[in-house]
Amino acid sequence: MQQTTKNSNTTADKPAKKTISIGDYLNIGNKNPLLKKQQSAVGNDSRRPAPPSELSLQQVEELTRLKDEAKRAYRRKDFVQALARFEDATRIVPDDLEFSYYQALCLFQLHQWDRSEEMFRKIMELDELRLLPDVRKMLALTLLKRRKFTEAELILNDAVRDRKGDLQLMSMLGYALEKQNKLVDAERVLSKLVENDPENANGMNSLAFVYCRLEKNYAEALQLVKKALTKEPKNAFYLDTLGMLYANRGNTAAARKTLKKALEHAPGHPEIMAHLTRI
Repeated sequence: MQQTTKNSNTTADKPAKKTISIGDYLNIGNKNPLLKKQQSAVGNDSRRPAPPSELSLQQVEELTRLKDEAKRAYRRKDFVQALARFEDATRIVPDDLEFSYYQALCLFQLHQWDRSEEMFRKIMELDELRLLPDVRKMLALTLLKRRKFTEAELILNDAVRDRKGDLQLMSMLGYALEKQNKLVDAERVLSKLVENDPENANGMNSLAFVYCRLEKNYAEALQLVKKALTKEPKNAFYLDTLGMLYANRGNTAAARKTLKKALEHAPGHPEIMAHLTRI
């Protein structure tokens, strides 16, 4: 199974270079690499806003205070407080895309994906110079969380064309394709991802899972997921993929044993339980 519950040191100014696999994007909290990057960007950004010249000195000082308070709240994962401070700042400079972007990140962290989607879309429309290059990536991630896979695919296709070396985008695109049962296309994208980053555990698992669904390349799929498990032996989603591969080959005993082990690391996970029930 692709990991659908794991989340970058992507800042608002620089594209990420580290490969993130499909499952990583759909985890909320500390384990999500993309959001860890965004958290680092908010928490460590020492820049002060560049307010319009017509602001008073008092307003500039207030903006600085609000941003500092928001940064501290974000670092301690108090996203409600961080959101409130960023909203206060936006009331002073309503056209500041940076503050709006951080608001949208807070909303995402709070699982308010409908509101974060709306904000990311608005920011993307206004950011004509693409000064915030990760807006499309975060919008696509929000769409994936909302299971709007077709819309996510459209955005990701454009983003991949513009940033051909961004393996994170490829990973997200592979996930969107697999969820729409476009398995051949997903295989193509994920094969390229693994080719470019052969040590990425989640990428290997994702490709193995697609092979499992296509019922092809069993030996390669087994090799991929076992290699992934050497890196993360307690990963329930990798174990689930391994269990399903065993099941597809008729090794029911090994499949049951592996899926039960997966549930030990992800108790009550509905998809893993469903796989075990079907065997």
